[in-house]
Amino acid sequence: MCLNSRFMFDLQHYQARDGPGLTLHALPMMQARWDRFTMVEMVGIRTTSELIEKVEESYGLSHEQAARDVEFWALDKQC
Repeated sequence: MCLNSRFMFDLQHYQARDGPGLTLHALPMMQARWDRFTMVEMVGIRTTSELIEKVEESYGLSHEQAARDVEFWALDKQC
């Protein structure tokens, strides 16, 4: 559920290696979902693949489960 367009998370734009990565509004939402990440780790994540790898490592999930979690989280943030 997207509560406000200023919190939008664009999965396609996020996938670009030279893209801006997470917006400042997305960081607290990411911290709320994956509380094992530090702010420094989150700011360093620039692509969807890196986010999936980080979720996989930090939570001991399979690649498929981590990918589903990230995609579900991102879809919930789109308006």
